[in-house]
Amino acid sequence: MISEIRNIYVLMYDITHDKTLQKVARQLEQHGYERINYSVWTGIHDPLKNSVLRIKLLTLLDNPLAKGSKMYYLPLTLKDFAKMRSFDGKDLKDMEYWIGEKRTEFF
Repeated sequence: MISEIRNIYVLMYDITHDKTLQKVARQLEQHGYERINYSVWTGIHDPLKNSVLRIKLLTLLDNPLAKGSKMYYLPLTLKDFAKMRSFDGKDLKDMEYWIGEKRTEFF
């Protein structure tokens, strides 16, 4: 599976309006992104190349009630993404799942 994935896209946001935040999260989930932290998501598809997602997110962020909201994305190679560590330097237990080496994750 690893050879199929070339890049991981990390999306981060700071959204100032709760309802807008919920709608953005729903859109990301519906388009295959997974939350790895409250405001951080990962996915294997470039969010700017998905015109439907891009337009929906831009429309949501254009809401006057969400003024000052920010959203960023960072493309990383699979190899670079797999170097991520927790602040205490430990390996992340979910990394195999995030990079596609493990298909399911149990909670």
